[in-house]
Amino acid sequence: MKFFIVSDTHDNIDAVKRFLDVLKSSFISSGFLIHLGDIVSPFTLKLISESLPPKFNLKVVLGNNDGDKVLLSRIAKEVYDQPEEADLCGLKAFLLHGFKSVELTEKIAYGVACGGYYDVVLYGHTHRFKIEKIRNSYLINPGTLSGYLASRKTYGIIDCEDLTASITDLESGERILSTKIAAGR
Repeated sequence: MKFFIVSDTHDNIDAVKRFLDVLKSSFISSGFLIHLGDIVSPFTLKLISESLPPKFNLKVVLGNNDGDKVLLSRIAKEVYDQPEEADLCGLKAFLLHGFKSVELTEKIAYGVACGGYYDVVLYGHTHRFKIEKIRNSYLINPGTLSGYLASRKTYGIIDCEDLTASITDLESGERILSTKIAAGR
């Protein structure tokens, strides 16, 4: 089982289609896609929802630039305001997009990670990819799939088989960051 994690697609349809091609070519029989917000328009979520491989589930945490939240929630079954909780590979996870500035978002994510209740804290909003261990938690930001305000289009993967978290460059396929993760308790 793999959890693919994206954030900040910002209606970049070309990047979304390329990412969906990556999912289809990964030959994974089942998995999850977690979108950490700033999809922006319902047509982008519709494309994602309708193009996922058959046994993939989709979970969306809405961001500050997501427009028609009512319509977005009608397109996919699991669309939530932030924050949200999830079980990822048996790990307790906290999911959020972000709030106001990059600095405030990072403070909130770090604060949640420092609390030690969650094994994994996933967040977006900053357009900066990151994997960092904070005490017994792992702080993971997949960066931005759109590439806007960043030097790369990136996404994250949590692999349940070997309990690794990684960040991959969409354009080159290069794995930029990778680390083993484990429950903090």
